Amino acid sequence: MNRAGARVRSALCALAAAAALTASQPSLVAGQNIWDDLAFALYRQAATALEAKDYARAAALAQQAIAAYPEHVLAYYLVGQAALAQSQWDQASQALAKVAALYPRSASAQRDLGAAYQQLGRIDEAGQAYQAALAIRPDEETRARLAFMLANAGRVAQALPLLQMMADAGTTRPEVYLGLARIAYDRGDFQASASAFEKAAALRDNGRTWFNLGVVRVRLGQTPAALEAFEKAARHEDAREQALKEIQKITDGQRPARSSRPGLPR
Repeated sequence: MNRAGARVRSALCALAAAAALTASQPSLVAGQNIWDDLAFALYRQAATALEAKDYARAAALAQQAIAAYPEHVLAYYLVGQAALAQSQWDQASQALAKVAALYPRSASAQRDLGAAYQQLGRIDEAGQAYQAALAIRPDEETRARLAFMLANAGRVAQALPLLQMMADAGTTRPEVYLGLARIAYDRGDFQASASAFEKAAALRDNGRTWFNLGVVRVRLGQTPAALEAFEKAARHEDAREQALKEIQKITDGQRPARSSRPGLPR
């Protein structure tokens, strides 16, 4: 994954601090410390390979490190990252589950385990992993992943409070407001839907967002405002044809389209 190297470097730094302390003490063999041990030397090579995006080599070296030290949590994490980068979801879930067992307080491991389970369609287990990550470190990225997964799985009642929490905190993720807009539209709350679409459009100029805002404004009887939204939608290739049709309907005095909803991001 594109942040795998950074995550490994972060974990490596934590262990390096401990290693530095060890290295500062008198050693039985001059110039030797824990990094010279086979398990850690192999891990360092694996981390270098991961950074170079040589995922197969990184995984192979990390597995050798695990063979030398069966509870090598960083090596298991690296195996998981290499598997995620190659879309090897089952292997990733196994490696990251081992990390979570060895180091339950790792928010990153729990979050990435959730991602692997999600890709496998194991929604309940993914949700548990994401929730475990949030209990350790309540960051927006993990909350967004959980909310979108639940929404896409049709579990709106579970997704809604997560989306609303991020909106109330002033998130700058337009997808959050798009999710709230869709839910509000489905429930017939067109005013709330329009408000959410407006926030999404303010954050990202998107043709589909403007088009759907226009549709909701039509439902509210706000024809001039709907026309404005359709005109902004028409500036975008992906929404131009539909938007122009709705503009023509308004111009001709016909009733525009009643509904068109965007999907939540996956």
